[in-house]
Amino acid sequence: MASIKLDFEKGGTFEARLLEDEAPKTCATIKDRLPFEYLFQQSIVSGQAMVAIPPDLTMERENQRVAGIPPGALSFLVRDEPVLVPDEIYIAYGIFISRGLTVDAKQPVNVFAQIDDGLDELKEIGSRIIRHGSEIVRFSLNG
Repeated sequence: MASIKLDFEKGGTFEARLLEDEAPKTCATIKDRLPFEYLFQQSIVSGQAMVAIPPDLTMERENQRVAGIPPGALSFLVRDEPVLVPDEIYIAYGIFISRGLTVDAKQPVNVFAQIDDGLDELKEIGSRIIRHGSEIVRFSLNG
C-alpha cells in the first residue's frame, strides 16, 4: 500500500496511506506530481481542516463525499467554475464537513488519503495554524 509523507513547515511529519481502491485517479495524479508543496491555512467554512488552493493541480470527480470524513483525511475539492469554487486540498484534523457558499451549502470532495497515527499532534498543528497563520506543507512519496 502506497503512502505519502507530509512535512509541516513549523514542525510535524505524518504518513498518509493512499486510498487507491476508493480514489484511484486522484491518487495517481497525486503520486505523479510528487514532490510538491502548498501554503495551507485554516478553512473558513468547513470546520476543523486546513486548506490550500493549488494553482497548478486539478482532478476529476470521484469518491465524492460531503460528510463522514474522519480526522486525518486528505481530500480534494474539484473546481466548479459556475459557483466560483477553486481547486482545493484539505487536511482534516477534527470535525470536517465539506460545505460552502453554494445553493445547497455542499461541496463534495474526493477523499484520497488517510493519516492514521498522530491525530492529536495533527489537531495541535491545526490549532497552531489558527493562532499563528498559514504554513507550507511539503508532500513527498513515503519511503
